[in-house]
Amino acid sequence: MLRDVRITLKFPLVMICFALLAALVTGIVAYLQATSALHDAAKSKLYVLLEWREHGLSRYFETIENELVFHTQSPLIRNSFAELNTAWEQIDGDREAYFQEKYILKNPYHDGQKFKYLVAPDGSYYSALHEKYHPTFNTLIVTANFYDIFFINPDGNIIYTALKENDFATNVLTSNKSSGLAHAFELAVQNKNKRPPVFSDFHPYAPSNDAPAGFIAKAVFDDNHELLGVLAFQISIEMINSIMQVTAGMGETGETYLVGADKTMRSDSRFFTNSILTRTVDTASVRLALSGEEGVQVTDDYRNIPVYSAFKPLDIMGVRWAVLAEVDEAEVVKPVSQLSRYLVVIGIALGVLIAVLGYILATDLSSPILSMVGTMQRLAANDLNTNVSVSDRKDEVGLMAAALISLKEFATDRELLRQQLSHMANHDALTELQNRKAALEHLEALVEDAQSNLRTSVSILFCDLDGFKAVNDQLGHDFGDEVLKTISKRFRICLDEGDFLARLGGDEFLVVLHHAKDDDSVVRKARAIIGALDTPFGRDGLPVSLGVSIGIASYPSDGKKISSLLKSADSAMYLAKSGGKNRFAYASDLKQIEAV
Repeated sequence: MLRDVRITLKFPLVMICFALLAALVTGIVAYLQATSALHDAAKSKLYVLLEWREHGLSRYFETIENELVFHTQSPLIRNSFAELNTAWEQIDGDREAYFQEKYILKNPYHDGQKFKYLVAPDGSYYSALHEKYHPTFNTLIVTANFYDIFFINPDGNIIYTALKENDFATNVLTSNKSSGLAHAFELAVQNKNKRPPVFSDFHPYAPSNDAPAGFIAKAVFDDNHELLGVLAFQISIEMINSIMQVTAGMGETGETYLVGADKTMRSDSRFFTNSILTRTVDTASVRLALSGEEGVQVTDDYRNIPVYSAFKPLDIMGVRWAVLAEVDEAEVVKPVSQLSRYLVVIGIALGVLIAVLGYILATDLSSPILSMVGTMQRLAANDLNTNVSVSDRKDEVGLMAAALISLKEFATDRELLRQQLSHMANHDALTELQNRKAALEHLEALVEDAQSNLRTSVSILFCDLDGFKAVNDQLGHDFGDEVLKTISKRFRICLDEGDFLARLGGDEFLVVLHHAKDDDSVVRKARAIIGALDTPFGRDGLPVSLGVSIGIASYPSDGKKISSLLKSADSAMYLAKSGGKNRFAYASDLKQIEAV
């Protein structure tokens, strides 16, 4: 067809046609790959955010569950329950009217501030107890982030609350029989102490002006296993919202929220206030999550807007909620839409300028596009060190490069999150030392190396603090935590850069040393660790002295397996304690004792 066309025209024409075809195909491939990668990145990021919210909620409810179990077993709660029960019974006549008059109607503080009222001037035994315990319980709900605390006697009478709302002194089985508090009370007293803490889902609660209220409760028993009553906490909505309404990483339209079994929200929407129990969310994602499934899909949300929706179930003490993280589809595909529009623009521009620019224009367009395809492929292979260059061009090539930068940022954020999770899994949260899991992995690697290198040995120092339990019991866990941090720093100073220090848990530490055989550094470092605790710890101007007992075991003389090596070091540590504490002992000493 082009036989009679001159080569000076045919060659540019053929080159231009092939260049245009290549540019067209490359553009389509780049568009499809960018679209797919962008969608996958958005889904992955959304699911990671969902897991963070689910993890935060689980930790919050686990914390308040442990808090409730602790307080139901504490002498303070048991004693106050017994005394308040006695004081309640000493009031004759209509107790509800009496206590509401003394602590609500004649309370000098306004609604929302009535918890500040310390004692009613009636001279009763109850008021004396109220003056004694009320500051402690007020402090408890503030520090533990609860809305209110309830003492309910076995008959269902609310004999104490901190906030003094209208439910104080009422009977949950008669006055508020259909409330969530009554439901929590009935669940708590069933099967008595055999049941763990129970949770009553959020419902409108009349004494709190019909605001949504959820309750967690557990029965309280005396030393003779007789029922004293039920301790209940009203859960703070603000704490749940603070977990769910973190906007970091959610863009302009993203939000995370909770939905209960009745298909209404359990946390406020980012875009609508007062959403709890008032906004119905009956979407496909909610139904799947409540049925126990999890995943990410594109579907309509409760506003009938297409969204990317990540969902999974959350089970809290027998109550199932749906956790959702969603972002508008339009926001996710916005870079793709921009990319498609500029691809059309460049096609028209190429058609207009083809006769003038010819081969130069085709080459100028195909080269950077192909380069970006290679960049996307490397990013798809998780090569996050790939540089995405952005030229000064204002056409779609520059926009494609910008889209690639966004894609790389998504991938980089995900990799950073993975590294953070890995760090949390291998380090002790209090001291930032590596934990038992990391210690065992490091020890296993050193043992494998020692098996092939007969000139080296591996020794472990099993360190257990002497007298630390008394510090915790007498001075409190907060001071104990600060002591552990200081001890970790002192131990680290005693070791060389290549030595390994881990906290196994509680007041136990493990030192792993990789050294040449017949090296005396093990003894020197053990003595340095013991000497590191010679300086006492100060508390209110008073010295607090601790010691450390160390058990030393070496591979392979004291054990050829990790478990046997740890056991030998542990036994040697107990030998050091039995010999007077604040010293070290060798596992080989045990063999000599056994031989004798």
